[in-house]
Amino acid sequence: MTDREADTLTAIPKWAKSWEPRAKLIAAVFYIFSVISFTNLPVVFIAFIFAFIGLVWMRISLILLLKRYLIIAPFLMLMTVPLLFNIDLSFHTQNVDFILLIVMKALTSMTVITIILDSQTLEQFMNSLAGLKIPAVFITVLILSYRYVFLFLDDIQKMQTAAKSRFFRGGIGISKLKVYGQLTAALLSRSIERADRMYEAMASRCFTGKLYFQKADKITSADIGKTGCTVLIVFLLFLIDKGQLTNYF
Repeated sequence: MTDREADTLTAIPKWAKSWEPRAKLIAAVFYIFSVISFTNLPVVFIAFIFAFIGLVWMRISLILLLKRYLIIAPFLMLMTVPLLFNIDLSFHTQNVDFILLIVMKALTSMTVITIILDSQTLEQFMNSLAGLKIPAVFITVLILSYRYVFLFLDDIQKMQTAAKSRFFRGGIGISKLKVYGQLTAALLSRSIERADRMYEAMASRCFTGKLYFQKADKITSADIGKTGCTVLIVFLLFLIDKGQLTNYF
């Protein structure tokens, strides 16, 4: 467990930390895929509210959630902004509801993902994947990618510091694009070299690509109840989305 994980988990209430990781993961995946299948914007918005309430109830940092939103913001803009224009680049509002539906589904999914990643340690999350019989190769790649991304971000930060120390201010221009190309090439070269060193280090320790995980804890009735509450909420939202629940009132 890293220091960042320890600090994050300190504020998590006991009921959330005691939720068995496999049951929690099943509830999260079921919730995300169900929300993606909804076609009614108000229902998706209600699903987002439930996810946000769950995140606040688990005392997960809202600043961390906003940072996660910023990660997906460029991709959302890339998908939604073109829908606001016709072929002749004239602006129209015919697809606003569809755009809002995409945005709300993405925000809801990221909120649930944040709950999963920050209400337990990385080891618990990986053990839950192993407990659900996810292929070991996939889990190994996921762990190495997670650990490696922080080194990658550290290299980017060092390059930014070095560029600023040489009075590079960024912007768009032929000379500056040349600098960007050099920085990208250096970053790629350094990443390949680090990957080679990592492979040699792991091979020298007889690593075969198979990781060993802890034995999963027994799923209790409390875990089933927590997951069941999630399924019940999704089921009610599904009935509302399909217009079935309104027929009874």
